[in-house]
Amino acid sequence: MRGEKLFKNTLVGVLSQAVSALTGAIVQLVFIKFMIKEYLGAKSLFSNILEFLSLAELGIGLVLVYSMYQPLAEKSERKLIALTQFYRKAYRLIAAMVFGSGLCLMPFLSFFIEDMDQVPHARLIFFLYLVSSASSYFFVYKQSILNADQRIYIVHLFSTVFSIVQCVLQILVLVSGSPYRFYYYLIVQTVLGVFKNFLLTRKASKLYPFLNSREKIPLTKEEKTAIYKNVFAMFNHRVGAVVLGSTDNLLISKFIGIIYCGIYGNFKMIVNLMNAFVGQFFNAMLSSVGNMNALESKDTVYKTFKYLHFLSFWMDTFCTVAFIELANPVLMMALTVMGVQDVQSYSFTFPTILMIGLNFYMIGIRKVPLTFKEAMGLLWNDRYKPIVEAVINVVISVAAIQMMGIAGIFFGTIFSMMVTSLWVEPLVLFRHGLKRSMKEFWAKEAVYLSFSGAMIALTHWADLQLHLTGWAEILAKLGVCLLLPNAVTAVCFCRMKEFGDLFAALRHIVFKKKTTPRAVEAAEGR
Repeated sequence: MRGEKLFKNTLVGVLSQAVSALTGAIVQLVFIKFMIKEYLGAKSLFSNILEFLSLAELGIGLVLVYSMYQPLAEKSERKLIALTQFYRKAYRLIAAMVFGSGLCLMPFLSFFIEDMDQVPHARLIFFLYLVSSASSYFFVYKQSILNADQRIYIVHLFSTVFSIVQCVLQILVLVSGSPYRFYYYLIVQTVLGVFKNFLLTRKASKLYPFLNSREKIPLTKEEKTAIYKNVFAMFNHRVGAVVLGSTDNLLISKFIGIIYCGIYGNFKMIVNLMNAFVGQFFNAMLSSVGNMNALESKDTVYKTFKYLHFLSFWMDTFCTVAFIELANPVLMMALTVMGVQDVQSYSFTFPTILMIGLNFYMIGIRKVPLTFKEAMGLLWNDRYKPIVEAVINVVISVAAIQMMGIAGIFFGTIFSMMVTSLWVEPLVLFRHGLKRSMKEFWAKEAVYLSFSGAMIALTHWADLQLHLTGWAEILAKLGVCLLLPNAVTAVCFCRMKEFGDLFAALRHIVFKKKTTPRAVEAAEGR
């Protein structure tokens, strides 16, 4: 049953995020066509600033999901009611904090934008982004139970429909020719976001009618203490994640110029498209791992960890190789088709593309240890690691940007992950969660990292031999990226136990009637 839910959540999640990323890409291309570069840069920069303001959320969402695993397994309705009532109050407070912080920040926007006078009505645009961000916290507290109960596919289905509707409406606004079209573009985003959350809340209320109880059920002092402890730890993790993911545009805007924020935003869009392929699998996996940890043995959890770790390495290697080789030519071709002038001004040099790709890879190979660690509630044990990581990231990025330009920003992010998260997160997981030696993990991690580096170098060398342009270049590079790293990975690792366990689990989930005992055990993590 757990394997089937994981498969459904994964399939719907990947399709949903693919639709979301595709519609986002289409809107982005239309935006580039009809809006000035300064607006494109402001769009990317303000989104990142609001990610910083979202620190007010403190990581409560993940703590809420984690706190629901046990009462769901025990079918404790009163505990679930108490949790949702507690978090409803918390999210209302968060919305007020985000909005208030944003208003206080508005007079100082010129500090972040070196060439702010080139962005018409910058403060009004930021205010509309702020309203959109603050309003997103309403009607979300009940949705967490869908995630904790392995029904995240419902959220994905709603998101898919609204992504399509938003894409159509925003395109109509952008091509309308109205001088206020950017403002209408943001209003559409805000209204649809609130409406989607409202409908999801109603859906959760229908599936779990006991949550509609008007009886006030307070949490015990011990339960609140545990939540506050996890929230404090999660806040530190949120700080690290936001600094890693959101300082790039701030540094680009401050040291290079806001126009380059927009150019980087195009490549970030491609990274988001890859995350639709990779990231949603691990988002769907989180609730399944939490359920498994609540009900199964450590050996069962570890067996599942090993073959998912192998799957993560394979997927991230392929996506990284594809991004490095295809990002520039695909983006240039898309802009050419849209009729954008001077498309080369939207490209990045190979060193910058390489650093963005490696940044994606480093985040990707952390996903499985991080997912298992979070699903086990191990937030407190490395609570100070994200702060150290954030400081290293900013210091190294600011220093490297002087020598390497934009590429230096991503180098700083990669360096900070290598000296902190890459080894601290697995250490916490194995010492406090899985409770076993790390020798096997580090041996395989060394093999995976070395092999990925070799695949990046080999594929780039093969693509350099092509000497093609236009569609021929894209199709040829796509063929190389599909065949070379995947075929070599399959040949080199086909005898490894994780390879067999992975495909046994997939066969059981997809073809339930044609299974072996090993397949059933692998799918359920036994």
